[in-house]
This record gives sequence, structure tokens and C-alpha cells, in this order.
Amino acid sequence: MRARMISWTAIAAGVLLLSVPALSQIPSKKGDFPKTPGKTGPAAKAGELKKYDDVITKEFQTQPGVFAVHRHEDKVYFEIPQEALGRLFLWYAEVARGPGGNSWGGAAIGEAVIKFERRGNRIYLWRLGFAKRSRGDSAIQRAVEAAGTDTIIASFPIEAEGKDRSAVINVSEAMVQGFPELSITPASGGSNATIDTSRSYLTEIKAFPTNIEFRSMVTFRGVTGGPGGGIFAGPRTTTALVHQSLVILPETPMMGRLFDPRVGYFTEEFTDYSHPRQWTVKREYITRFRLEKKDPNAPVSEPVKPIVFYLAPEVPEKWRPYLKKGVEDWQPAFEKAGFKNAIICREAPSRAEDPYFDPEDARYSVIRWVAEPVKNAMGPHVHDPRSGEIISAHIIFWHDVVKLAQMWYFVQCSAQDPRARKLPLPDELTGELLRYICAHEVGHTLGLRHNHRASQAYSIKQLRDPEFCKKYGSVASIMSYGRYNYVAQPEDKVQHLIPVIGPYDYFAIEWGYKPIPGAKTPEDEKPTLDEWAARQIDNPWLRFGGEDDIAVVDPTVLTENIGNDPIEATALGLKNLDRVLNHLIEATTEKGEDYSLLAEAYNEILSHRQRWFLAVAKQVGGVIENRILAGRGGETFTRVSKERQKQAVQFLLEHAFTTPQRLLDPRILNQIKFSGAANTIMVHQRDLLRALLSQERMTRLFDAELLLGDKAYTPAELLQDLQKGLFRELQSPEPKIDPVRRQLQRTYVQILIDRIRRVEQLPEDESETSPFPRSRQRPPPVRVNELRAVARLALQQLLKDLAAAKAKVKDPLTLAHLTDLQATIQAILDEPSAKKS
Repeated sequence: MRARMISWTAIAAGVLLLSVPALSQIPSKKGDFPKTPGKTGPAAKAGELKKYDDVITKEFQTQPGVFAVHRHEDKVYFEIPQEALGRLFLWYAEVARGPGGNSWGGAAIGEAVIKFERRGNRIYLWRLGFAKRSRGDSAIQRAVEAAGTDTIIASFPIEAEGKDRSAVINVSEAMVQGFPELSITPASGGSNATIDTSRSYLTEIKAFPTNIEFRSMVTFRGVTGGPGGGIFAGPRTTTALVHQSLVILPETPMMGRLFDPRVGYFTEEFTDYSHPRQWTVKREYITRFRLEKKDPNAPVSEPVKPIVFYLAPEVPEKWRPYLKKGVEDWQPAFEKAGFKNAIICREAPSRAEDPYFDPEDARYSVIRWVAEPVKNAMGPHVHDPRSGEIISAHIIFWHDVVKLAQMWYFVQCSAQDPRARKLPLPDELTGELLRYICAHEVGHTLGLRHNHRASQAYSIKQLRDPEFCKKYGSVASIMSYGRYNYVAQPEDKVQHLIPVIGPYDYFAIEWGYKPIPGAKTPEDEKPTLDEWAARQIDNPWLRFGGEDDIAVVDPTVLTENIGNDPIEATALGLKNLDRVLNHLIEATTEKGEDYSLLAEAYNEILSHRQRWFLAVAKQVGGVIENRILAGRGGETFTRVSKERQKQAVQFLLEHAFTTPQRLLDPRILNQIKFSGAANTIMVHQRDLLRALLSQERMTRLFDAELLLGDKAYTPAELLQDLQKGLFRELQSPEPKIDPVRRQLQRTYVQILIDRIRRVEQLPEDESETSPFPRSRQRPPPVRVNELRAVARLALQQLLKDLAAAKAKVKDPLTLAHLTDLQATIQAILDEPSAKKS
């Protein structure tokens, strides 16, 4: 999942399925395959097949593996042994190398669970679906099987038989085009994107004991975008190196662990038709690596098989030690969960050490480096569909993530850290920034989702305490988007400004990975997991809040913000930004070079201010979610107090809705702007004001008025406070309004006019700004009539204030502005539709 600025996030490839072997459609032991129409049929007649040597001739090169693979030029045969028939395989495809100028490299483009089954002299390829599950009751199992979603997606004639009736089939087309109905066409390429087979070919194929890896140079026609985010001007032809994997899944699936909404793990949902409630129940299992103790009786033991990440050869040499630390920073968290040396990072073996090692090999977890100008990183993983067991993960760094990490640290921390006052930053500091990003991405590969509530866990006092920050960093979870400590002031002398593995991370790893003695099924684990998760009630550092609907309105779930008081945190951040402006030119310019870096850093400063202001605005109409389950006490939803909301509005009026003269420095703007110097500031003010007065926020304010009565901050009070602050010049002895303020006041009036005209839905850019996805099921805004009434009352009062102020105005531009506003307001109030009640 990518954010607008930087992901440092995961795309969890694959599907998560139920892990209990007794469930229908899942083999419980060797040879006990699912009862499907594709089961093995009677023996083939010898006369119906070609001789083995006539098909696999001397020209073919053969590789033994989970299947024997025979290749001669572009012709490829699989030789499928009988013991592999009916076994589940995970098919996975990704872009090994994309076209220049976009972020295709490393992007996942497809995955599925498949199996090969024989009937007569044909091999049928099934794609399996596991959305419906049952166990125990045989009648219900039969009903689930009858409503199953398994599909035959391909049929291959058996051309010859090998020893023990192994089936030889021609898979040449699949090497380039993917298996039928398992398309490798980029998902974002549009429905018209196709593969040009005349310009595509197989480059290599490798067989291993548990998997088969094959790579093809594939030319796509009609592509309009890349799965990694690269966008082309229009439909075009492009070529990419595509890697496909076939990985046999473990014969004995790992026991799954039930998901709990209080702990953020990636999951896949399924429907349980055999729940004790007697109706269908949605259930989820978390994704995680299989960790088993060598000594099950020891409190802390080394694992039977540790989690191993390899540094691919293309990772720049100077960053390799820091990325290794980013992986192994998770070791203490696993030790708390009972595993010593559970996760390690190694150099990829050389060709001499292992000629078969391949970074795209699905057996290995690898850190890759993609030479594209993309400011991003991600940590996808693939997992066993029956249990959620993570098989491997590929962490991807695009080259210009270095630039973004440096730029953000410069903006947020160069006031406190003298090392950061010249771009580019020193290698040692940059390495620590990459270590942090790597640790974040490793967290995703371990199964962890973002925890955006964790960035609000620490107090402002704690964030300004050098000893506290040295021990706990700046956020309670490295899985948040807290970034760096912009709250600490230079006089605080805080030296550790970069996030570290935090209290929530220790808690989440323990919750997801710690063995529970005596538990034989996921249900057996549930009481213990519930007790562990309930520790959040007394310890706010352990609380989770991620990317779901409530995050849009919950002011304790924020991105690009830190501290439990966003108002005070923003005030301190603004002080540091003023300090950064003092050395901005010197930090971003070199003799004989242009001012592009200066312009980029200046725009980042503006963007940071806007994100901080939006966090303050989230207090208004804010609804806080307390992730508690039944029997744990307390209310699930509470509302921000009236006093706190008024405080937020006053802060925005003083800092966000005033003209920031400090940012309009001619020394800076005359180097990077020939026009529109204040345009970005005005756009940010407009968007912030529209967010404050959005339909969604007004709906929540009306809800609070119904639920809280006199204790609620009402829409009328919000408009009264905003209008008084936005037009405070009208109260001065000689009103004079600058151009930025004039534009802001016009925006305010126009928003109210829209309400009076009963605009049912605002344009896209007028809805509340949030990085989180919105539910398609959200109901449309309501109470439009009351919104009209509040807006009309506010404009009638403003009309009186404008008339009184005009008599005091001497500045001609201010007079023209007030006269124009008067005419605009009077016109809307005189419209017939506006006069209707």
C-alpha cells in the first residue's frame, strides 16, 4: 500500500486461508487429496502416448526438482510425478526488472493457489478457492463443497510417461504468458493491455526441490501504468522481465492464529459454516513466519528454522551494514516472544558459493535495490494459503528513497541536529535513516500492518527528554508514520531523533509469535490471546489503530505527526521550521548549481505545515475509538471535548489562517518563483478550511449535539468562531486586508454559499483530507437543511459586519474587497431558493 509521499509499507501478496487440516477441501495427510471432479483417473493405455524418448529428445536439457524440467530453446516440458498430483502449489509472479523511468521493478503482479490432477491422459490445472469453510458436520461439509469456488483453468494433454507413470506435459506457452487465467498482464495496465508473444521469450528456468523459478522477457501492448506506480502518458508498448514461481506448499500446514482487532496483522477473511452459533461467521487468520522452538520446554530457545533475509548483490555497499541492522533490530522482540536469534540477515551467496541462488527464488527472503528514481520502499510477502505461514518476503528499496529520507530529516530535524544542515546528509546519518526504513519494512514482512495510533502514544514532555528518546525513540511503534522527532527543541539536546523498535512492536510480535503451550487448535489459543491483548487497557503504548474507516475521524490516529497533543506538537514543530528557514539557502545550494534542491526543500516545508495543521483540524468533530471487546468495560466511541475543539480552532486561526510572512521571504522566493509565490499557501488554506467545514464533519457535530446536548461543540459555534477569526480585521480602527487573507475570506463565503444552495455533495477536493481509504458503504451526508440554516445565519451577520467596517476603510483594495463580498452575499440571500425555509 503506497502513501502519497512514501510507503515504507507492505503489500501482502498471496491469500490467507484456514489452517486447520480437518477443514473440508484441505488434505489432512499424504495422499488424502480433496474430493474434486479432477481426481486421478484410470491408467492410460500405452498406445495413446508417444514414446518418452521421442518427446524428451537428446537436445533437451533436464533439471531435477519438485518437477523434472526439460528445456530445448523455447520448448519446455514439466514431468509431474504421481506424488505431486493433488498437492497444493502457490503460483506467484513479479516484475524482476521493469522499463526505465518507473517503479515496476519488484512489483507483484499475480498469485494463486493451484494443483495438478490427472484424468486419463490429460493433466487438469485447478485454481482453488477457500472462501467457504466447514468442519465436523459431514452434511455441512458436502454443502460447502457443492458451493465451492474451485475451477479448472487449463487442460494439458499428456504427451509421454516417464518412470512410475510421471506425466510429461508441454508448458511452453505458460513460460511467457503465465498459466491460463493466471494472467501476468499488469493489473494497472487497463483491460486492453495484452502480451505480444512475437516480442516475448523465455530467458531462464530453474528447478529446485520445492519450487520452480522461470523468467521471461515479456512485451506488453496497450499499457497505461505500471503496478509499482509508474505512469505513462498514454497507451504504449513496454517490455519487462517477469519472474514466476511455483512453490509446493508444506504437507503439514502450520496451525493458524485467530486475528484480533486490537493487534494489527495482515489477514485474509473466510466464512465459517460450522461455527457453534449455527450461522455463518466471518473469521480471519494472521500471516506470520513459522517459528518452532528447538527446545519446546525452554522459556527462550533458538528456532528450528530462523527467519533469514539476504542482501541482494545490487544493494549499494555502503548501505549494507545499516540494512543488516534494520533486520536484526527485531531480534529482542522475538527474544521476548521466546525465540533467540530468530531473525538474521546475511550476504547473498556468490556464484561460486551457490550457483543456483536467485534473489527472486520464492524460497528466500531478499532485500532488493531497484535503480529507478522512485522515492519509495515496500515489504511484500507471500504465504501458505492454508495457514498464513509466510514463505518468503522481498523488501524493495527504490533508489531515491535515500533522497526522501534525507529531505524529511532535514526539514524535521536540522534545527536540532547540526549534522543535517547541509544536503546531501553525511553517509553515517543517512545509513541510520535507511536502517529505520528497513526495520519498518521488515515489520510488514513479519505480518504487521501500520499502527498510526502509536505515533500519538508519547507525551510532549517525553519527546523532549533525551534519556526517554534514547530508550524509546519518538513513536511507540516503528510501524507508524511518525517519522522523526520534530517536537524536540534545540535546547532540549535530544540526540536520538529517529524511531526505533517500540513497545507496541515488542507486544505485537509476542502476541503473534509466542507459543501457547497445550493449545491444539486456534480456538484453544483464543482465551490467552484475549488476555494478552487486554493489556492495552492499562498501557496506551500498546494500542493499535490502522488504516480503516474510523481512522478518518479519530484524532488519535494520525500520519506524519507525533505526540499525544497535536496542537502543542505543531506549535513546537513550527518553531523548528522557522529555524530551518534560517539555513535553508545554504543547505540546498552549491556554487555553479541551480536552485532545484532549494525549491524542493521549500515545498517540503509547506507540505509539513499542512499535514500538521490537518492533524489539529481533526480534533474538530473528532471521534475516538477505544478498541475494547465485550466484557472489558468502557465505551467503544467517545468524542473530543468542546473545549479541546475550540482550542484547535483558535490555534488554526492564529497559525494556519494568518499570512505566514516568514515563508514569503524574498531571498528564497525570488530564486525559485517568477509568479504565484503565495499560491501554494493559499491553496493549503483553502483546503484546510474546506476540510473544517466538510459535510462529514458537520454530520459528526450534529451527532454530538444530539448525544451530548449543551456539552457539544455545535456547527453554529464552529462557524461563529471561524467567522470572528477570519474577519478579525473588520474590528480594527482602520481595516486593511492583505491579498492572502482576501482570498481566504472569499473561500469562506463561497463555502457557505454552497451550503445555502443545498449542494448535496462537494467536489473531490472539498472533502476531508485523509490518507486512509474510505468505505464504499458510507451513507451520504444528511441534515442539509440545518446546514443551510446555519450558513444563512452566519452570512447575515457577516453582511452587517462588512457594512460597519466599510466606513472605517481607507485602503482602496480592501474597500473593493469588502464591497465585492457584500454584493456576493446579498445576491445569494436574495435568491428565491435561498429564501425558502
